[in-house]
Amino acid sequence: MAFQRVCALDEIGDDGLTAVFLDWEVLVVRDGTGRIHAMDGTCPHEDFPLVYGFFDGTVLTCSNHLWSFDATTGRGINPPSCKLNKYAVKIDDGVIYVDTDAAPDDT
Repeated sequence: MAFQRVCALDEIGDDGLTAVFLDWEVLVVRDGTGRIHAMDGTCPHEDFPLVYGFFDGTVLTCSNHLWSFDATTGRGINPPSCKLNKYAVKIDDGVIYVDTDAAPDDT
């Protein structure tokens, strides 16, 4: 899969999260430093949509059972054995593109 347009930068919500659907739900986040990341949009615990979770700019917590992830890396915090797949992101003229077949260049 090549890069696909997912949203404009200004479409990311005030909470720094937005969910988009490619072949599955992908979560696009703006971290506390302003960087954009894309990762799986559902919690691996019970497939609950992470867009309904809590995000403090770095830690993303599922509101269903409080599993938490480092949104800059996708690594699990609670439990540490879990993780979210991260995807390549590029921004062109205020538009965010995601490639779910390419690894991010920031991990």
